[in-house]
Amino acid sequence: MTVGKWLLDLQNRPDGCAIKYKKDLAWNEINWAQYLDKIILMAEQIQKITIHQLASRETNKKHVGILSSTRWEWSIIDLAILGCGHVTVPFYPNMSDADLLFIINHSDISFIIVENAIFEKQIERIREKFERSVLVKKFEDLDFDSAPSSEAKQNFFKSCESLQLKDIATLVYTSGTTGQPKGAVLLHESIVSEVEEIFSLVGIKPHFTSLTFLPMAHVMGRIELWGNCFNGHTLAYAESIDKLKSNLLEIQPDFMVAVPRIFEKFYAAIMAKVETQPFKQKLFNHAISVSTEVLKYRERREVVPWGLLLQHETLCRVVFAPVKKAFGGKLQFAVSGGAPLSKDLANFFAYCGIQVLEGYGLTETCAAIAVNTPYNFHPGTVGLPMGDCDIKFAADGEILVRSKKVFKEYYKNPEATASSFVDGYFATGDIGEFTSGGQLKITDRKKDLIKTAGGKYVAPQKLENLLKQDPMIAQVLIHGDQKKFISAIISVEEPAVKAWADSQNIPYQDISEIYQNPALRLRVQKQIQKTNSEIANYEAIKKFEIVSDTWSVENGALTPSLKVKRKFIETKYAELISEMYE
Repeated sequence: MTVGKWLLDLQNRPDGCAIKYKKDLAWNEINWAQYLDKIILMAEQIQKITIHQLASRETNKKHVGILSSTRWEWSIIDLAILGCGHVTVPFYPNMSDADLLFIINHSDISFIIVENAIFEKQIERIREKFERSVLVKKFEDLDFDSAPSSEAKQNFFKSCESLQLKDIATLVYTSGTTGQPKGAVLLHESIVSEVEEIFSLVGIKPHFTSLTFLPMAHVMGRIELWGNCFNGHTLAYAESIDKLKSNLLEIQPDFMVAVPRIFEKFYAAIMAKVETQPFKQKLFNHAISVSTEVLKYRERREVVPWGLLLQHETLCRVVFAPVKKAFGGKLQFAVSGGAPLSKDLANFFAYCGIQVLEGYGLTETCAAIAVNTPYNFHPGTVGLPMGDCDIKFAADGEILVRSKKVFKEYYKNPEATASSFVDGYFATGDIGEFTSGGQLKITDRKKDLIKTAGGKYVAPQKLENLLKQDPMIAQVLIHGDQKKFISAIISVEEPAVKAWADSQNIPYQDISEIYQNPALRLRVQKQIQKTNSEIANYEAIKKFEIVSDTWSVENGALTPSLKVKRKFIETKYAELISEMYE
């Protein structure tokens, strides 16, 4: 089985809805027959370019770049490239000139397809530094609408049939929090192993609809589009993350895939509304308490007492209905990955009737190697190992994995490849352990562990997640390597801060006045104290500073999967950090 076999199988489901996208204020549909025709048409155009315009290049297997936001055309182009036997190299749409230039030169792309003239101008801005000539095509230069010829269909199907599991499918460059990007070489075998197992495990049915918005340069985004091709469900493309809330109401998805930051923002918005109304907050807290008791009975597989169950059902209709409505009203579950999900956050949404199934994996493992499922749901863990994943631990607790999902190598980087494997197992760089039930539990990133001046190791992500339980705290950087104590730089959630200030009758003309108000610092300090009460003394946060800056992908503070870039933040606030240790 290869991606080519999935593409051939599209002929057997012509009428169902494959893709939904919004244009001119209306949602448009593409059925499977139309979808396949568009893929074949795109493949024909790609082949004409690779055979005629790039014929002098050293190999018939071309590396083709895609630089675009998350759009339905992205999936057409990607599947066409793979079906032709070429290699897709995805680029993030908010990539800096330096990173874009590095990957273009390093990946040996022959040509790149860009979404619009804005990206074309970015390419032209750095072109003089290219190490080889690169052909650029915009979406508008390509034909997405004509009917493919009979010859094009025959050629495409023949190409799909010739694909092998050990063929290279894509180079996915890591977007880590530190260091230069590395290109993970993923085979068709990796894609097939990942997609076929995870879509079966979590129970995604062909009649389901999903709303996708993750960047396609991130491996989780690619799993969504590949899974749509394999599984046959409908994939709706969100207009943007900014319009995610309205798109959820319009599409009413059965499931969704997201990173933890998305759930944190929903949680912050929910709690900001609740905290401004004392009666509503009291009722909400009571509903959470009742839901907690119900889930305890269900986890023990015991019968829930009738009175408790009746109270729970009533409260769910009254209190939690708006929460489910915010996700469209039909969401059966969500899958979270790309960064650690707080156990308390997973429990919160479970209380509200939405299972957020946390999984764990890396670019190098083609996404998940372990995942929670609707029938094996254990918040605080990343679930049971998937399929053929053989997981063990190094002496220091580092997670080691062997699987078909694991990448072949880092492109043109044999030293990094060699250092990433231990006796045939990929060294993930994460520290973890198995629970008594066999679930995998992640404790922290090995490279992120802080060693205090006293010789104690502190896991920063644990502290950061505890602090972010306060809906007003957006992002946190825990600092303290080789220092006498732990400190924190805290970025707050502006809408939640405004709602809180209004509820406390704090006067302000501008948001900056709230940041300077001692009451805000006192509020954050209470969350610091609560966090410190749940951890060891050597982990305790002794000093903190609140910053008014928003940390985003665009300003370089976050990775595309919305994780904090530690070195960037430490450099940006170096003076502030230094002052905390004076």
